[in-house]
Amino acid sequence: MEFSIEPRPIPALRPLQLQASFRGSEVRRVEVDLAGTDMKMGYNRPLLAAQAGSSGRFSGQASLPVCITGSMEWEATVLVDNGKALIAVPFRFVSGN
Repeated sequence: MEFSIEPRPIPALRPLQLQASFRGSEVRRVEVDLAGTDMKMGYNRPLLAAQAGSSGRFSGQASLPVCITGSMEWEATVLVDNGKALIAVPFRFVSGN
């Protein structure tokens, strides 16, 4: 699995492009749970859509709320449903204002 968030550095309050790609396995559904590691920031779980004509590629948009303390550490947990199991893969990153 490959996962990316653009643009970089990752800003708050701006549209983010989320991309996930998979090889060698069937994927039915992909969501990304975005959660602050040190502060609760509310429910933020966009569904990624399968890209037409690209087997195993999913994309979507999200945005992060602003943190009053400035930069913030986040965890993006990619939730993958392959029809047999729900697989959770965490990625940590820092956003800034």
